[in-house]
Amino acid sequence: MPEGKGKRLVYVPEDLIGDVLEVSRGRGETVAKFVEEAVRLAVKASNVGLTPEKAAEALEVLQAQKVLGGAFVPQEALDYMMENAYKTGHDGLLAKWFEGGVLHGRYLKERFNDPVEALRCFLEATRWDLNEVDAVRDGEAVRLRCVSTALSVESTELLCKFLEGVVKGLGCAVQNAECLKGMVILTFKL
Repeated sequence: MPEGKGKRLVYVPEDLIGDVLEVSRGRGETVAKFVEEAVRLAVKASNVGLTPEKAAEALEVLQAQKVLGGAFVPQEALDYMMENAYKTGHDGLLAKWFEGGVLHGRYLKERFNDPVEALRCFLEATRWDLNEVDAVRDGEAVRLRCVSTALSVESTELLCKFLEGVVKGLGCAVQNAECLKGMVILTFKL
């Protein structure tokens, strides 16, 4: 048999087969075609350094960004706009970032089973300037930490205000907020 033309039998859990049948029927394709495409995409994700789970998380985040009206902007252009707006309309700019955070938090709460994990994924996928993003739980308390060597004082303050809005949108209250150049640490209870 020529290479690449063979077929192999792969065992799949029964509960997953039900989901596969439902999705493939909805797409109007055979189960075999759906599974083959899913495996090819998993290999493609792996080739760029993502597990299928991480690839799915990234797609969910991108979809959330689209739904919430997010836009990808070159970092240099965004920094320029924020620097100028920060100088001329500091309070209004902070209010807009907070409002945007509230909307994001509310959406994450409604859309995801674990909105804190979704927020962590969201920040990792959309904020290329963040070197570290941690969301550590201790019972009902959550300690969210974002670190960046690239953030200015102004950008850090705006990120902090956005995250305070997200926490409010999640239906929680910030217990403690630390905002230092390049680092934001928020503590809140779920």
